[in-house]
Amino acid sequence: MRCTVCGCDILPNSICCQNCGTRVIEMTGVNSAQPRYGNSFNNSFNNGFDNGLNSNVRAVGKNTSIGKKVLILLLALFVGAAIGFGYWYYRNVSTHTIREENFSVELPRSLEKATTIDYAAQSSDGTVKANGKYADVDSDFQYMILDYSSLAGETTDILTEKLFVTYMKGNLKSQFGSSYKEVYASGNKLKMTYRAKTGDEVYNYAICKKSGYKYYWFVFGCKADEKDFYDPKFEKWASTIHIN
Repeated sequence: MRCTVCGCDILPNSICCQNCGTRVIEMTGVNSAQPRYGNSFNNSFNNGFDNGLNSNVRAVGKNTSIGKKVLILLLALFVGAAIGFGYWYYRNVSTHTIREENFSVELPRSLEKATTIDYAAQSSDGTVKANGKYADVDSDFQYMILDYSSLAGETTDILTEKLFVTYMKGNLKSQFGSSYKEVYASGNKLKMTYRAKTGDEVYNYAICKKSGYKYYWFVFGCKADEKDFYDPKFEKWASTIHIN
């Protein structure tokens, strides 16, 4: 390498000209004297600018990689939340038609047919022809169908839905004693709370529907402290009951 000031040869690795004393970095036209960018002066190419540029490129690449990972994580969380909400909606909000003996009702899919029936027991005179229960962990639906065809005539004409509710009210008071408390009674509807065999305080929304000589007793239930939440739902579900 020659000095750009005096033209003398400069020894390798020297920082200045041995003849005139000019520093190598001050000489014009010398690559190592060009402005540098970055933290490191020298790299494998003896070019400080390239070294700084490469470090920036690596930083950008690293940030891009982190950004992609964050985006993928957020996308996975979104998809997981969407699937979870879809399952919850399918189970708890969407309904399907339950078809039983001579009637149908729209119930949430979370209510599944139960093997035990704790409300409607077979009567000793055989008037209860069918009963059943659908339940989940928070609520249930039970039904009981009584057939009074043996009393055909004026007796069943007199026994209206309202009178049947009064009859059931007497039975419930006798069964649950002082724990029975009437919340509402009008027409073919009866709402009450009582202490179940499990010891829990429960709330029931009951409705009677008469068809010929048959009386359908439908009961929606939940825990007593959740009645304000479920009562509008019970009202809605009861409105979907259809006697064939």
